[in-house]
Amino acid sequence: MAEKGRIEFTTSEEFWNRGFAWAKEQALAYSHEGDLVGKWYEAALPDRQAFCMRDVAHHAKGAEALGLREHTKNMLLRFAQSVAESRQFCGFWEIDKDYRPCPVDYAGDQDFWYNLPANFDVTDACYRMYRMTGDRDYLFQSDFVRFYQTTVEEYARLWDRDGDGLLERRYPGSRLGIPSYCEDSRFMEAQALIDLLAIEIRGYRSAEALFGCRKDQERSARCRATAHKLEQLLYEQWWDDEEQMFYKVKDKEGKLRHSDEIGHTLSLSYYQVVEDGQKSKAVLDILDEEGLKGINVESLSHYPALFYRNGQPQRGEKWLKELISPDLFRREYPEVSYAAVETFIYEMAGIHPNGPEAGIRIAPRLPEGMTWFRIENLPFLNGEIDVYWKSGSLSVTNRTGQAITVNGRKL
Repeated sequence: MAEKGRIEFTTSEEFWNRGFAWAKEQALAYSHEGDLVGKWYEAALPDRQAFCMRDVAHHAKGAEALGLREHTKNMLLRFAQSVAESRQFCGFWEIDKDYRPCPVDYAGDQDFWYNLPANFDVTDACYRMYRMTGDRDYLFQSDFVRFYQTTVEEYARLWDRDGDGLLERRYPGSRLGIPSYCEDSRFMEAQALIDLLAIEIRGYRSAEALFGCRKDQERSARCRATAHKLEQLLYEQWWDDEEQMFYKVKDKEGKLRHSDEIGHTLSLSYYQVVEDGQKSKAVLDILDEEGLKGINVESLSHYPALFYRNGQPQRGEKWLKELISPDLFRREYPEVSYAAVETFIYEMAGIHPNGPEAGIRIAPRLPEGMTWFRIENLPFLNGEIDVYWKSGSLSVTNRTGQAITVNGRKL
């Protein structure tokens, strides 16, 4: 197993070297061992000594590069174990280092903070970690399996009031069942926001894959059908053809509305749920144009990866520069450094691990002027690899202890 913090990333450009060095040091400062909850890293406001479902799901890839695989798995498992019928099939939104639901968010099973996208986001994170690591516990460990089943069955049935597949707010005025990751008071009483729809689609797709890997074809097929149903809802109801943009809010009366808050739509691109090229471009253009206008650092941390993922590396590079800038307000928020590490390794350097098949695809998308990069001690399977790329030539050193495939070639 790879050791914590051994990864090194260097390039021909000193600016990027400084940026990665900062992100690595900052992210590792938030990792912990020896507490009652087990191995963990801070994935919430820095002074809380805690981790929340949303942030862990978004830290996970960066954490993998940093050698924090066991930390991520432990935290995802703690969330899975916390789901209970007494909590409306929700879990603990935020858990602290002493293995308690974070007191600021939890007063009891009838009074606690919970954002409805969380179950589906954690399901997707578990599938992503299975794909990266090949760890079959994500397929067969009983608490994980119960969590996936509960999410797409009891949780989905309870919170979908009208049977269209999209979850909705059930308890007006409550902090339980917030229908979005957006916590702006203007939208707290809405039925749903578009990020919930996007994360559900991605969550059902990931659940389909997880159940498929388990040979549970019946559940896999149900998840596939629900994902398709929600995709139709997205295109047929939430797209405003006249304005050439998606609606962002389903208000408390059930009417779809626009909003000047752009953070809702970034989930469409981050989770890559818009397959229509014209509509995807419209979303990306709006995100890029609006940029820093009123967006918080939590949302901004998604920007570099989402542009890279959607085939716009120049924009990804631009926003990575913003993310690593010493002038960025609240740069110390943990999600920023973890997202930066993820972008350097898995987007800019283009490392795409396939743990179950012991394979890696490497397709760099480097900034202009960068002539080479070297990655040392990148965790993969039960060991590490080194990657060196220069002027289109690639070499990989395999120290995993088993045969792997890189771009179709066995090592």
